[in-house]
Order: sequence, then C-alpha cells, then structure tokens
Amino acid sequence: MFEVTGKMIQRGAKAGLETTWELAKVVVPTAVVVAVFRASGLLDTITAWSAPYMKWFGLSGEAAVVLFSGLFVNLYAAAGSIMALTLSVREITICAVMLMFCHSLLVELPISKKAGSPLSYIFLVRLACSVAVGLVLGVVLP
Repeated sequence: MFEVTGKMIQRGAKAGLETTWELAKVVVPTAVVVAVFRASGLLDTITAWSAPYMKWFGLSGEAAVVLFSGLFVNLYAAAGSIMALTLSVREITICAVMLMFCHSLLVELPISKKAGSPLSYIFLVRLACSVAVGLVLGVVLP
C-alpha cells in the first residue's frame, strides 16, 4: 500500500506555499488596483464606457475589467478582479468561459509565433471563439 511520510507532507506543504505565494503576487495587487479604481471613480468611467458592449454578452460594464485583465495579463489577474467586484454567478460564468478561449494574449501570442503559428490567425480564432461563446451564453444562461 501507499504510506504517507513526514517528508511527503513537508514537500507537499512547501509546494503548496510556493504556489500560493505565486498566485498571491498577481491576485492581491489586481484586487487592490480594482478597489482603487472603484474608490477613485475610474471604475465608473470604465463601466460607463464599456457597458453598451458588455450588454452584447449579457454582462454588466464592470465585467469588462475582468475580461481585460484576463485577456492582457492572465487568468489570475481576472480572478483578482472578480474578487474585488460584485458580479453575479452568471456573469462570472460567462467571463470564465470567454477567457477559457482567449486569455493571456500578451504572453501566449509571442509563444505561438515562436512555435511557427501565424500570429493573426491564432489571435483571430481565439478572439472569435471567445466572442461567439460569450454571445451564446449571454442568450442561453438565465
């Protein structure tokens, strides 16, 4: 059988703490930035500007912060944004599925290019899939 040893627990705890620290380095600052945006009124400006476009997906204007942070930074930044906002479960679901298709563009597109993929093709396919699923979910989800 499989026996758990103290060394295994120690290695697991160390790996867990290292992962938590790596995630916290992105999630916490993002949540703070969004909170500062809210306190300064900048979030209201972003929300007002993006609300007409977000309605296409059945989302509030605040959801744009989640989508932009996920598209251009990474999924952990999007999670930090979600923590700082008051989005419904429906909105979080739509954002999460959209970001599943198209996230971390600033990092992943150069990697795709180095791998030999045509940059514009990869970008357009990922973005089109994200928009398509967002439009469908905006209609289908109650």
